[in-house]
Amino acid sequence: MTYTIAIVLVVLLVMTLTIFFLLKREVKDINNRSKVYFTQKAQEYTDSINRSEEVIEESPVQEKKDIIENNENENTVTSIVYLEKKANYEIDDLLKIMKDIDSKFNLDNVKLIKSFIKDYVKPNKEQLERYHDLKMMKDYVEKIGILNILTSEDEDLTDQIIKKLTLINEDIFNEYYSVSESFQVEEFCNYLDYEMGKCDPTIYVYVGEKDVDYNKLDKNIKTIYSKDIYKGLKILYLNQLYDFSLS
Repeated sequence: MTYTIAIVLVVLLVMTLTIFFLLKREVKDINNRSKVYFTQKAQEYTDSINRSEEVIEESPVQEKKDIIENNENENTVTSIVYLEKKANYEIDDLLKIMKDIDSKFNLDNVKLIKSFIKDYVKPNKEQLERYHDLKMMKDYVEKIGILNILTSEDEDLTDQIIKKLTLINEDIFNEYYSVSESFQVEEFCNYLDYEMGKCDPTIYVYVGEKDVDYNKLDKNIKTIYSKDIYKGLKILYLNQLYDFSLS
């Protein structure tokens, strides 16, 4: 019995050692193959980078071309012209175009504004009084607050507002009611803004330069910067736009 057990143990030991050495050799082979694979991929990656660098180095300058051959005194002179590659956004003769624009669109803004005031700005007492009343009505509504009016549960508040607005200028309020069936505060404010624009004495001058200010030319001038204007200016007066600009 003891002899049989000893034989079984020996057989198991031999099998274990055999499997161990087989696995060890397999692991070694896999490791060697992995190193070879990694080396090949690393070389491919390096070659790819080198090719990209060559393309980048050559891109600023086009291929050497336009070989000019001049035959003088039976001697051939060959010169190589390097042409720089143009950017996609570059426009031929851009500088010349800009100079043409400047020469043909050379306006004196100060003279233009003074001429506009002389020809188009006429003092009108009735317009000024109407504008003043419209502004008083708008200031009154804004003082109470549009949101407060809309959310108020006070039933008498609307009546109080209408009464006050009528006292400021009954004709203007009746004009609003002629186009509206009921008093809606937001709609009424839009109506006031539109009517104020038609009699606003302010001369709005829109310019394309941030450091330009024409307010001193007239007490009613308000200079406003506009990023959309390249040269010249725009004037907004009495809801009419006068465009003297290149945008």
